[in-house]
Amino acid sequence: MRASETPVTSQQLLARVQIGHPAAFSEFVSLYQSRVFRWAMGFTLDSDDAEDVAQEAFVLVYQKAGSYKGEGSLEGWLYRLTRRVALRKGRKLKRRALLGASPAARPTSEVYVTDPGGRVDRDQAVALIRDSARQLPVRQREIFDLCDLQGNAPGDVAELLGLNAVTVRANLFKARASIRKRILMTHSHFAELKP
Repeated sequence: MRASETPVTSQQLLARVQIGHPAAFSEFVSLYQSRVFRWAMGFTLDSDDAEDVAQEAFVLVYQKAGSYKGEGSLEGWLYRLTRRVALRKGRKLKRRALLGASPAARPTSEVYVTDPGGRVDRDQAVALIRDSARQLPVRQREIFDLCDLQGNAPGDVAELLGLNAVTVRANLFKARASIRKRILMTHSHFAELKP
């Protein structure tokens, strides 16, 4: 960038995408790719599916760039597009799993503990938490992922989702309690650990 050039804002970048500027779209994708992938991962819990969702979300951004009118945050608009794509993909995977078309699409319901002392290492604990999170209602799972797994503040998540901060905190509390209950049902040795 030359000294005379000023940085382009995300909204300006999207405005250039709206008029069909290919370099602007590439720059927009580069700017938001990791964030969209993280959001998609929160819904799909599978990196291959998350990549598919992210790609489809950016196709949707290209197609619907003109629908963003500057009301609300651009990030919130992008999140909602990603969410829509992820939920649609989730419904497709559920249908396939019910029909038996894709055995790999069926969620695993068991997590094996191989540590003879009964403790699971960090990766196994994360897998156990993610497996428990799969059982949550969509809204709770989404909020839990954005707050606890991605490290966003509840206030930021409320703004991103267009919800009241109290609603986000209530859903986060319910999600954590539900996950804890599920884990303790199958791994009672965790009860001795302080939350």
